[in-house]
Amino acid sequence: MPGLFLIDVHAHLQDEKFSEDRAETIKRAALAGVKRIVNAGTSVEDSKRAVEIAEAFPVCLALVGIHPHDASTFNESALAALEDMASHPGVVGIGEIGLDFHYDFSPRDVQIDVFKRLWKLASDLSLPAVIHVREAYDAFFSAISGNLRPDKVMLHCFSGDLEIARTAIDMGFHFSIGGALTFPKSDLTREVFSLLPGERIHLETDCPYLAPQPKRGKRNEPAYLPHTLEYLAKIRHTSSSLLAESLKQNAISFFGSKAG
Repeated sequence: MPGLFLIDVHAHLQDEKFSEDRAETIKRAALAGVKRIVNAGTSVEDSKRAVEIAEAFPVCLALVGIHPHDASTFNESALAALEDMASHPGVVGIGEIGLDFHYDFSPRDVQIDVFKRLWKLASDLSLPAVIHVREAYDAFFSAISGNLRPDKVMLHCFSGDLEIARTAIDMGFHFSIGGALTFPKSDLTREVFSLLPGERIHLETDCPYLAPQPKRGKRNEPAYLPHTLEYLAKIRHTSSSLLAESLKQNAISFFGSKAG
């Protein structure tokens, strides 16, 4: 879309699925109006690759973290490595971190312990935290209760209901959504994102996963973000251009001027 300045707030261009055409993928994104891409780390090594991409491509920024699937890999040296990477100029937050009780690839008690450590890291470093929660919102809210919070928190690929959303709104959290917004069975997600405060909403791809409905079944990539923008504009009764400008300001407010 000509004239757009979209920010993909959560991607994984370091994934091996982009190893053959990463540069071309970034070029396609720019042509589609996606001018910034934030790549989220899922392990120490994956976070390093996200930082390397931020070094190689000025349009890219990085988050460093350990995904709940990989929580069992956490140790003190991993924490030290993430803290060191967090000082890199291309790093704008800690993520993705959180809890996933759908797959339980790491034991739940381990997930909770690691999440608390990384939540504290974000708070100690005064960096935004980008959170993955799947079928674990009760445990998530319990884990953060009574603990210092990072200044800014984003619930990525938000899948909660209206009650969960209201609790998170009251805590000052932000929300991002990607291709799932466009899926035929995502009525609840559309309802939630039609009602969220406009200044708390962000768009993501989570690529290479969750391609929007018009591209369903294909490898997702940032160039597909305008499809989700159109859906979001429709449910919020606004134009894509006005919404894009609002989303840009939201991302800059959340991640800082580097996102602009």
